[in-house]
Amino acid sequence: MAVLIAKWVVFVLVSLLAIISSVLVIACKNTLHSALFMILAFVSSAILYLLLGCQFLAMLQVIVYAGAVMMLIIFVIMMLDLKKEEQLKRKVTKTKIAGVVISLLFVLMLVLVMALNSIKGKVGNLTSIGDAKTIGSLLFTRFLLPFEVASVLLLAAMVGAVMLSKKKSFRGENQ
Repeated sequence: MAVLIAKWVVFVLVSLLAIISSVLVIACKNTLHSALFMILAFVSSAILYLLLGCQFLAMLQVIVYAGAVMMLIIFVIMMLDLKKEEQLKRKVTKTKIAGVVISLLFVLMLVLVMALNSIKGKVGNLTSIGDAKTIGSLLFTRFLLPFEVASVLLLAAMVGAVMLSKKKSFRGENQ
């Protein structure tokens, strides 16, 4: 009983952390701070996966999203000229109004769906889906070829990103 209460308390705290960090991703004016709050949201969702018993999905969440994808986003943020972006942000008011209207429509739709209770999910066991042993055995037996193809594609994308980031050294300094 005490373990169940402890899991519930951790679930509530981590869920609040995920919600707050997700709101801060949108609310922060500094792009780098938004990216850091997104990492916090990814890590808190990985903790929620752990509470559901899906260890492998939690590892993937941290390694792929909080690690690789966020490093790519931070790399792009560092390469951008943010002063030009700030000047463009001041001019755009119609986009802000449209964003607020669309957000309010989404909230209204969410409230209507919750009020009507028209969407019902299936009850199932997530531990067999997110178990590291099950996914590992499937990944290296049945899905070995797609796994290897994905790794070659990621390697090609990494080489392409390095080539794009080093424009002068690959194209020559005189051009």
